[in-house]
Amino acid sequence: MEIYNFDSCPYSDRNGGYGGAAGDKDGILFRGERWMVKYPKELFGMRKSDKLEKNSLTPLSEFLGSHIYAILGYPVHETLLGYRKGKIVVACKDFCLDGERLFEIRTIKNVHLNEVAEKAGVSSLATGEDRMINLRTLFVHMDLNPELCEIDGLKERFWDQVVVDGLIANGDRNNGNWGLLVGERKTLAPIFDNGAAFYPKKSEASILKALGLPKEEADRNYLNVVFPYTLNQKDHLNWKGMLSLGEGEIPKDHLFLLHSSIRRNANFLKARKAEIEGLFQSVPETYEGLPVLSVARRQYYLSSFKARAEYLVDLANSLSQ
Repeated sequence: MEIYNFDSCPYSDRNGGYGGAAGDKDGILFRGERWMVKYPKELFGMRKSDKLEKNSLTPLSEFLGSHIYAILGYPVHETLLGYRKGKIVVACKDFCLDGERLFEIRTIKNVHLNEVAEKAGVSSLATGEDRMINLRTLFVHMDLNPELCEIDGLKERFWDQVVVDGLIANGDRNNGNWGLLVGERKTLAPIFDNGAAFYPKKSEASILKALGLPKEEADRNYLNVVFPYTLNQKDHLNWKGMLSLGEGEIPKDHLFLLHSSIRRNANFLKARKAEIEGLFQSVPETYEGLPVLSVARRQYYLSSFKARAEYLVDLANSLSQ
């Protein structure tokens, strides 16, 4: 695979207009089109890092996670791995055309809180759900929010993100990193912001230690991808917990969509397994003397992905019996 040198790319007219908290960003022009360059975020002082590495590997995570979504057939922002200002970066193609804006789900929810609460017959609905998203509140908005309920495929997209985010170990799909494109009409935006995939804060030392674990213990750790979702506003659900939700916990239409997504993505995985494994193998170890993907990290990413893929296929088989 090619790693692109973005040093000579000029800033675009959207430089400074990209939000988010995962490191610095530049808006650039590459081949005459707008792209956003994401830099690795410094880990110094970060509470949940291993504190053994200077920078996170969020650019690599964004690239791998986004490409796996693409291989599985989902609309996702285009990403290129590259180099800029002495660092390994990821460039994400700006998918907002002139006259279009991205509206995050959290923004659309908060604009219509009182209206949705009145329709639902409750006094109020929670706000500020970035770190702990109440599934029942989100489902109410999917049914009653005047902007969300008219979007074709919204519920399917949610459950497909649950399934695939678990596969890529992305536990950060909060309501700020999926949304709608609003222009002449409103549509689902491409899937974006996958920089939390594949353990970007995990140190080489931690990876080497994990690779030495017995397979049963390692697989158990691989499957424990913790999500921001909750049913009781106290406990976070992990990926296995989300996939095993049943009647009485979520509405019947969501349960049907969850099981459909499990079966569909299991079939995608079986058909495209070699392509996904080839993606990991295509990333070089270094570029211009900078580390990109070490031998140990490549093995860890592959082993963890395979364990989750096998679990999903087995689950799909059990649902089909």
